[in-house]
Amino acid sequence: DALRPAAQRNHSGTTANVLLANQAWMARSNSVTGATVRLSTDQCFHHTTDSAYARDAVLRVRRLTATSASQWRIDVSTDQTDHANGDETATVQLSSRAPGDAVIYLDVTFLTGDLATLKGGDYELTVVGTISEN
Repeated sequence: DALRPAAQRNHSGTTANVLLANQAWMARSNSVTGATVRLSTDQCFHHTTDSAYARDAVLRVRRLTATSASQWRIDVSTDQTDHANGDETATVQLSSRAPGDAVIYLDVTFLTGDLATLKGGDYELTVVGTISEN
């Protein structure tokens, strides 16, 4: 479960990327064999009124706090979309080896790229969390 409401940031109008830091997610497993959590983008960042305009996204697990007995670990810490080559999904993965809770702090970054092709307006993507029993 996402622990905070949807994040929004304004772009500076420079070549700097836009960081949406520390998006907190809660993972709970009651399985004796643990669980695997995947956090994935549904797409790269797309302009909300003109989907021809897109920007890549980076997901990065910044931090993981968990009950020690559950043995949560980060399996894939960073991934990036590659819109130009048809890769619209970035996925990070964490897993546990026993029952227990974890809080995952996820950074989502909007990659600005070439300002000449950055259309003004709103861009969005959704991060989807899935959990499965190991």
